Amino acid sequence: MTSSITRSCENNPVRQFLANPTSKALAIKAKCAECFGCTQDHLEKGFRVSISNCSSYACPLHRFRPFQSNGGAGSPQNTHLADIE
Repeated sequence: MTSSITRSCENNPVRQFLANPTSKALAIKAKCAECFGCTQDHLEKGFRVSISNCSSYACPLHRFRPFQSNGGAGSPQNTHLADIE
């Protein structure tokens, strides 16, 4: 059985990044989560949907943000985090 602390780390993008600080994909995921109010000790309810619907188009990380719906070919939403590592 997984402890609640382990599950919390698995679900918390900020903690995921702190556990693996060399990952570019986790850094972006953590930054987006922070932008919507998440911290190491708090997950904002609905943060994944908020990130998916992010309208900060001027943000340099916007096209790399996690939790995007799958767009068509050539769509900025079709860019995967693995592409930047």
